[in-house]
Amino acid sequence: MENLKSYFHLDSKVTYLNHGSFGACPKFIFNEYIELQKELEVNPVKYLDYDIQDKLKNSKTALANFINCDNDDVVFFPNPTTAMNEVFRSLNLEKNDEILSTNHEYGALNKVWEFITIKTGSKYIQTDISVPFNSSENFIRKIESRINDKTKVLFVSHITSATGLIFPVKEVVNLAKKYGVLSIIDGAHVPGHIDLDISELNPDIYTGTFHKWMLSPKGVSFLYVKKELQSQIKPLIISWGYNNEFIEQTKFQDEHLWQGTNDISKYLTIPKTIEFREKYHWKEISLICKKQIIEFGLVIKNEFNFRPLCNLDSEFLGQMLSFDLDLLISKLKKIKNILREHNIVIPVFEWENKLIMRISLNGYNSEKDIQKLLLTLKKIIKL
Repeated sequence: MENLKSYFHLDSKVTYLNHGSFGACPKFIFNEYIELQKELEVNPVKYLDYDIQDKLKNSKTALANFINCDNDDVVFFPNPTTAMNEVFRSLNLEKNDEILSTNHEYGALNKVWEFITIKTGSKYIQTDISVPFNSSENFIRKIESRINDKTKVLFVSHITSATGLIFPVKEVVNLAKKYGVLSIIDGAHVPGHIDLDISELNPDIYTGTFHKWMLSPKGVSFLYVKKELQSQIKPLIISWGYNNEFIEQTKFQDEHLWQGTNDISKYLTIPKTIEFREKYHWKEISLICKKQIIEFGLVIKNEFNFRPLCNLDSEFLGQMLSFDLDLLISKLKKIKNILREHNIVIPVFEWENKLIMRISLNGYNSEKDIQKLLLTLKKIIKL
C-alpha cells in the first residue's frame, strides 16, 4: 500500500506508525476543508449567520446515517474529551455514588472523573482487567461483580487507547440496562475502525471521532445522547442557543449550535470523508491493515518474546496492537531517542508498571515501514 502515502501530506522521510493518536487526513478531504474555510472568508456573515444551519444539518445527516442514529441525537464537538467534560459535569452525582469503569481508560478522561469525584464526593472505580485480554465473559463477570446499589454509571471504552483492545461494549450496555444504571461509552477509536451501529448498540451516551480512523481533518468528533436524557445534558458553553423561547430545531440541538466564532468548516467535511472511503474502498484497506497487524504480532511474539496485550486473530484486535516490551521503564527515554533517530513515529509509554509500545496502521503504511520498525526493535532490545 506504499503508493497510497501519496494521497496524504505525510512527510515521506518519516515512518508514521501512530495513526491511533492523531490520524492523517487525505488531500482529497483536506482540500475540501480549505475550500470551506475560503468560503467562510469570502462572506463570514452569510456563512455563519445564514448558511450555518443548512450546512451543519447536511453534514450531521451524513454522520447520523453512517453510525445509524437519528440526526437530532448527535451534536458536534472538537474531541471526545470536550464532549465527555460536558456529560460528566451534567450528571447529578452525590456523595458515595459510584462510577464503574476499567483500568484501560483514556488518561485525560480519568482526570475529568478525578475532578468530578473531588467536587461531588462520588467514587470512580476502575476494575482491573488483566492482560493478555482473551475473554468477553470474564470481562463482563468482573464488571458485574462490582455493581451495587451505589453504582450510577458504567463508563467503558469501546476501543481502548493505551492498550488497543476492543471491549465487548454491547454486553456492557446490556448490563447497564439490567441494573438500571447509565451507560457512557468512549468510542473515540471506533468510527472507520470497526463497524458502529448506534441503534443496535443502544447506549445512553456515546462519543466518537471522525478525525482518527475516518480520516477527517483534526477536531471532528460527535456526542450522541439518547432522547430521553438530552434535557439532563447541559451545554459546556452557554451561548445564543440556550433557553430560547423559540426553538429552531430541538432544545438539545439549539443549545449546541452557536458558540461564537468557532470554525465549523471541519465539521462540514464529513460527506467528503465518507465519499473518500467509498471511492477508495477504505473498508477493504482496513482489512489489509488488520491482517498486517496480526502478522506483525506473530513476529514480535515469536522472535522478540514481546507480549501482545490480547490474543492475536481475535475479535479484540483491530488496526492497533499494544505490546509489552518486557524492558525496564527506566529505558523509556533511550527507546524514544532511538526511534527519533530512525524517524519512526510510534508511542511508547508506561501502563500498569509495564513499558508498552502501540503500533497502529492505515492505508499509507507499507511492509517497508513494518520491516524498519522490526530492525529498530532489534537495537532496542539490546539496551
